[in-house]
Amino acid sequence: MAVTKHGIPLHRYLGASSDTKPTKATHDTPIGATFYEYDTGILFITHDGTNWVAKDHGTSIFGKPTLMARGNGTATWSRGQHQKSTTGWTANLKGGVQSAWNDWAAVYVPVNELPLTRLSSALWTWLNTEEEAMGVNMVVWVHDPTDNNKRAEITQDATAASLEKTAGQIAHELSLTTDYFYFYGEGTTGTGLTAAPPNYYGLDDFQADAIFSTWTIYRISFEWGWHAGDIDFKDVWVEDIKLNEIVIPLGPATGTHRKTVIATKLMLATAKTTDEVISESTGAGTDWDFAFGGTGYITKAVITHDADITPRLSLLLFSAPPTGMKNDEGANSNPLTADVPYYLGRIDFPAMSYNGTGDASALATPSTYGNLPLAFDAPTIYGVLLQNDATSTFAAEDLTIALTADMEDN
Repeated sequence: MAVTKHGIPLHRYLGASSDTKPTKATHDTPIGATFYEYDTGILFITHDGTNWVAKDHGTSIFGKPTLMARGNGTATWSRGQHQKSTTGWTANLKGGVQSAWNDWAAVYVPVNELPLTRLSSALWTWLNTEEEAMGVNMVVWVHDPTDNNKRAEITQDATAASLEKTAGQIAHELSLTTDYFYFYGEGTTGTGLTAAPPNYYGLDDFQADAIFSTWTIYRISFEWGWHAGDIDFKDVWVEDIKLNEIVIPLGPATGTHRKTVIATKLMLATAKTTDEVISESTGAGTDWDFAFGGTGYITKAVITHDADITPRLSLLLFSAPPTGMKNDEGANSNPLTADVPYYLGRIDFPAMSYNGTGDASALATPSTYGNLPLAFDAPTIYGVLLQNDATSTFAAEDLTIALTADMEDN
């Protein structure tokens, strides 16, 4: 369309979102006229006297996306995959091993009281590591704007045939009429729809419902996980989100928050010599895993064990599982050359000490011996525990390591 100049007086209309907007045919509406919806706060403009678009492009409608995860799920912002991202950031979601609907990860997009009837389109893309049993599904969170005790989550069936699940790049465009949504909620008396699967509806059915048509959206999420079976949902990268033709920029917020992660192993009642690995088995030892679910800086490390021991210990940390020695009493070989790209550094603990009947313990902080703070850039970090001094026998009790980190908001 060519740029045109119009000198005729412009018109400003006022009405509710449920009102039919004027057109050139009904009101001789001029090009450039505006229509303000007083119940939604959205200002529309017309370029031809008939068709209307939101003038503010949604800057006050959709907020900054955040990430959430529970159980075995993890969620973190990533720059590793960005074929489709407008910002270079993607949301790396991992559902993890599923156990009774408790393991999931999600992108949350805040919504500023958009009437459900005004949600007209959604498009999102993601990258699958491999073919999965489910897809990244959309959930529309709504409530009664006059009574927040009344709310519901309108969930797209993640197993729906139209939601792709193959390995590789995937894009899904919301269909308002496809019956692949169900809902749970509170205060939904009066709805003509029935809650819970196998009762599936199109989003248009919710938009026409006596109750839901009057409710507003407070959040839209894109979720990965929420399965009852023992399935391991691998990494996916959500790359694009577009709502009502408005691009939602992906990426972390600014700021930090504090998080502590604890790992525990049952020790063997054996003595250790200098530079040996400390683990739970002499033949099948494993690394110490700390699932922070994001990136940040370790600022405090505490180690405790119920034995009268006073050795100096060191924790070597990696962003991928190390391939060196992990067996108890094994001579340390970490870090191997092959693991150097993933080696984050080491936390050196001062000598352990104890008083009375308490556990032996050691503390490392930025103000003590120990190499802190220590940066990490992976949602899970992996450790190998070493002994720097020969010691008397460990007890057949738990040895616990607690790491505290200042996490980047994500």
